[in-house]
Amino acid sequence: MNKEEIRKAMRKLNQAMQSVDHGAEDMATVRALVNSPLFQKSDWVFGFMPLYCEVDIAPVLQAALQTRRLALPRSNGDDTLTFVEVKSLDELKPGRFGILEPKAGVEAQPTSASLIIVPALAYTPKRVRLGRGKGFYDRYLERFPDPVSIGVCRTWQLIEELPVSIYDRQVDSLLCNGTWY
Repeated sequence: MNKEEIRKAMRKLNQAMQSVDHGAEDMATVRALVNSPLFQKSDWVFGFMPLYCEVDIAPVLQAALQTRRLALPRSNGDDTLTFVEVKSLDELKPGRFGILEPKAGVEAQPTSASLIIVPALAYTPKRVRLGRGKGFYDRYLERFPDPVSIGVCRTWQLIEELPVSIYDRQVDSLLCNGTWY
């Protein structure tokens, strides 16, 4: 299958899995991430506001707000992401795709000690990522290759193989149901 066929299948699976309680699985991933040296040593956490089909990383975002600096993405009109520092999740508003995001502000610049948490429709155990098809995170990871990038997914989003193009950026680590890949 090509990427679009896999995206279509994953979107259908997302819908089917919407009514399933993912709490225990998500918490296993959250605990593994927050207790990891990667999180503990980070200066910034570059996160995302999860959609219903993504790992609920809200506890990670709250932990980052208490112990380090947190930046969340804003979708720009030119199909790029800008991460903006956030002091409270209450300040977020729905953005251009209906995802909660910060208001416009000064772009947060990740350092080599920063952590970027990356969502996806699917991952492979080799940390290859299938995004939603616009290339936002691929371009961002290309622009900032030094911070550690960690993908998060649920067990049914972990698939054996994905097609890869020269533009695709794989993450440095992957967390799924509390297991590191």
